[in-house]
Amino acid sequence: MPLDTYSIPSPRPRTLYLAAQVNQKSMNDLTKAIISINEHDRLLEKLYPAYNVEYKVAPIEIYIDSYGGSVYQCFGLLGVMNKSITPIHTIATGAAMSCGFMILISGHKRFGYTHSTPLYHQVSAGSWGKVKDLEENLDQTKKLQKKIEEITLERTNISKKRLKEVLKNKVDWFMTAEEALTLGVIDGIL
Repeated sequence: MPLDTYSIPSPRPRTLYLAAQVNQKSMNDLTKAIISINEHDRLLEKLYPAYNVEYKVAPIEIYIDSYGGSVYQCFGLLGVMNKSITPIHTIATGAAMSCGFMILISGHKRFGYTHSTPLYHQVSAGSWGKVKDLEENLDQTKKLQKKIEEITLERTNISKKRLKEVLKNKVDWFMTAEEALTLGVIDGIL
């Protein structure tokens, strides 16, 4: 019985949106979608040759307009993005701030619209409790900050010196799309 090319499963939609706070729900939604698309792509890569058709994997696109949020949930998504076999393109449409910035720079290819605004800043934290609790929270916040710095230095052209200046002055570093392109935060302006 000849194979019917009309019965070949189609690729899954791969346009995702982060237009919300970075929290457990938004990161869980993106994580599930990325994992599902990866699994489907692996299946189609095995299935298509049976139909004498080459399967070309299209990238996942994540459109970002977020002021950021929880670092822990953000790191969970970054791990999934880094392990994605399907390429992930991140696109800043508006705000890509704080954790939104970290998601933006973690794309395999990164883009920004002309009026997008990436923002880098220090980790924000609040603590309460006994002195020992406060000390432990401060130690953990410092570890998070160090990890954010490592990822930023690894994924951009921002120098260690420039990053230290920003952190020393405790400023929110707002960037234009042009500045983000120059600093290697994005690969192109749309």
